[in-house]
Parts: sequence; structure tokens; C-alpha cells
Amino acid sequence: MNETVVAATSTGRVRGQRREHSLAFRGIPYAAAPVGELRFAAPVPHPGWDGVRDALVNGPTPSLGPTTDSYSIPEPVVPGDEVLNLNVFTPALGADARLPVYVWIHGGGFVGGSPGGAWFDGDGFARRGVVTVVITYRLGFEGYGDLPGAPGNRALRDVIAALTWVAENISAFGGDPDRVTLGGQSAGGSAVLALLTSPAAQGLFRAAVCHSGPVPDIPLARAQRVGADMAEAADLAEHDLTSWRQVPRERVVAAERARAGADLLSAVRDLHRVLSGRDPITDFGPVIDGDILPADPVTAIGSGTAAQVPLLLGVTSHEFNLITAVVERFLASGVSAAVLMGLGVPPVLARAYPRAYPDFSPAELLGQAVTDRVFRMPAVRVALARGEAAAPTWLWDFRWRSPVTDRAVHCVDLPFAWHRLGVDRVARIAGPHPPVDLAEEFHGEIVRFVRDGAVSWPMVTAQAPVAKVWDTPAWVGRDPFRFERIALEQLDLDRTAVD
Repeated sequence: MNETVVAATSTGRVRGQRREHSLAFRGIPYAAAPVGELRFAAPVPHPGWDGVRDALVNGPTPSLGPTTDSYSIPEPVVPGDEVLNLNVFTPALGADARLPVYVWIHGGGFVGGSPGGAWFDGDGFARRGVVTVVITYRLGFEGYGDLPGAPGNRALRDVIAALTWVAENISAFGGDPDRVTLGGQSAGGSAVLALLTSPAAQGLFRAAVCHSGPVPDIPLARAQRVGADMAEAADLAEHDLTSWRQVPRERVVAAERARAGADLLSAVRDLHRVLSGRDPITDFGPVIDGDILPADPVTAIGSGTAAQVPLLLGVTSHEFNLITAVVERFLASGVSAAVLMGLGVPPVLARAYPRAYPDFSPAELLGQAVTDRVFRMPAVRVALARGEAAAPTWLWDFRWRSPVTDRAVHCVDLPFAWHRLGVDRVARIAGPHPPVDLAEEFHGEIVRFVRDGAVSWPMVTAQAPVAKVWDTPAWVGRDPFRFERIALEQLDLDRTAVD
């Protein structure tokens, strides 16, 4: 179908595409282009336009290119300055529809990703009566880098600006501004957890969904050190706002990649940082700045300052079992408890992993330790903390093993959650015939949560860490995260003994 349709927003009218099951509007600006004096600034409202603006193709992306050439999510890149934009997919226009709204934050390790791929087309949600909004946000140093004279957590401020746009405009697209659910995966899931803690985001969404989201943990002092190091990597004489505004985006990205490194020493250093739990897992991400993010989510939940809105969160069972080739060569002789301890794994866990996963290769064993430390244990900690605080929380564990990897790896759950099994690159991660019944059930539960703020399995409580296990068939377990829960208890005991 080549028919178009027009909707009115607060900044002007937009022309979208009428499709068989939905209407699609792409590349609608939700804030002004962050260039010139607005670069490294908080987002400001778009000045608007006259006439009808085409919203038929994806808007410009903050990402300049994919971070990897893996089999994972397609990340289309679009050049241009108006990088703060969003896509809307809806079954119907008009304020009378009052449909539930799902706002989505893509992943990408805080430095990459794109909202424009076919995986995040909201047609499946539209068929079930949900409006979806998929947003961009600034990445890497542009979005999270600490810079004297510039506001911090600019990427989170971008998401808040997008949510504000939704509150003001989504009724024109058939959505109900009082029924907004915020969701995200990986870096996007981390942003969701951060915004549950942010006073600036309160009231902008009534529920949240977090796929594989690391808990935000970057202290301000660490962000300041990384910012100064970035200035050196970019060869700047002065680490100040004026100097950075002269640096092309391509040079900023080059400095980010130079800091990351690709040699064995860099890889081992990064593994030690992740596995020891003593330092943040990434250089860029939500910063605990005392302003936009006053405290880490677990602390905020415990103190009662985090939003108590319903939260649906989960992980895959083998998020990061694909360790880089350079590390795999290093591990050729095997992984013992001593090697794990040398890489920073606490002794109590280093001794447990070889026994818990006897059939894993050295790289897989180390990857499971990363998976647990970065994703699975933090998800359990957040869920149990919210259960203790009586905040409505539901937990899932996606365990369906793809025939491609024989594991449930990072991102494999997304085509099921969005019911996009037949689109570009899904077969590269989920095989040629992923189970449709699993997609129907998983997607249906996401729709139910966006619509009703609840799902069909029991909530987590401090006494009962129940979770839905997504497999074929799916089932509900009383304590499917038992390994992670006991590991957390042991780590807490060890930490108390040291203190």
C-alpha cells in the first residue's frame, strides 16, 4: 500500500504511511538538532515547520556505523543533524482511540545501535491494539561523557524529552498519554532502570519493561576521569565545551574506539573490571550524578525513592557467552578456578562455575561468568529489592536455545518479544525456523503488560523469586534463578566480612 496519512503534532503536521495493519510515521523530531551551541547541551524543543513534513523514512541516527558485524540486530545508519527523532506505529489516529503506548529505547552498549531496523517495527503491536514509539538518543561521549560546562546524562535527558513529546502528542496518533509503558533492551534497559530512579522522569510513564539491562553504576568521579582521558585520546589541548564543539563526530567516535582497545591486554583488563565487580562495566552509560540520577537503582529502591510503577524484567540465560577470539586463544589451555580468580571472579564463584557448567568450553565458562555478573545477578538483585519494597515486579528467564549458537544469547529474545521472526537477520541468530508459538506467547505477555500493567504469572516477593522461563514449552518456576540468588548471598556475606 502506498497511501499516506497526515497527523498533527505540536510542532507541525507529519505525513506517514498507511499499511495493511498499521500506520507508520518515521523520523519525527522530538527536539532540536544538537548542533552548534546546542551540541553537548540538554535537548530543547524543536522550532517546528510549516506545511506537512514527510515522515516516511527513518530519521538521522546518532550512530555513525554498527559497532560490530555480528549476526545480531540490524542497525541502519542515516546521516544528518536532526538525530533526536522517533518513529510511531499505530493502529489508528485520533484522540478517541486512547490506546496503550509502548515507548522503546534500543540497545547498543551505550555507543551504538539504531531504532530504524525491522526488528523494532511496531506492526505486531499495532495488530494487538498498542501504539509503539521507538526513539533515538545521543550515544557514547556525546550522550554520556562528562564535560565541564555541559549537563551530564544527556542521553537520559533525551529520553525524558522524548517522553515529554509523547505526553503532549501521542493522543493525535491514537495513544493514551496516561497509559505509557517505557521499555528497552541492554543499554536501553539500563536507561529504563535509571529513569525509574530519576525524579525528572516521574509521571511520564506508568510501567516499565527491561530486557537484559545492566544496573547503572558509573560514579561521577569515574565519568570525570573518562572525560579527561577522552580529551587526550581526541588530542585536545583543552578539555572544555568550546574545544569539544569543534571536534567532528567521527573523531569523537574514533577516540571512543581507541580507548576501548582490541588487543589481549585490553580484553583481559576489561574482563577483570567486569568480573571483579569493583568498577563500572563500560566507560559510558548512566552516571550517578546526584541530579538526573541521584542514586543507583538498588539503593533507590531500598530507600523508597525509586518509582513504584509495575516493572517487568528479564534476561537470557547465556547473554555474553561469545567471548572475543583474542581471549579465546588465551583460554585454549582451559579455565580453572585459579584462572577465574586471576581474572577477578570472587573465590566463592570461581570454585562454583566449573562444577555448575562442566560441559562448557573455556570461553563459554568465562562468558557465563560475565553473563551472570553483568546481567543475571543484577536482574535478580533488582527484582528482590523491589519485592522487599512491595513494588509490583515480574521476572523472566529466556532459555530457548537457538540452533545457531546452542545457547540463549544476548538479543535472541527480541524477535520473539516484538513478534518479528521473519525479518532481516533474525535467522542469523534464531535459525531458519524459530518457534512461532513461543513468539505468540512471549509477545502476548508484553502486550498484556503494556495494556494492563500485569502479566499472567505471579509477582516476585522477597520470599518467592518466582519467574517465567521462556522455552518450548514455557513454564513458571518457583526459584529458577537459584544459582544467581545464592551467589548474591555469598557475595554479600564476603563483602560484609571484608567491611
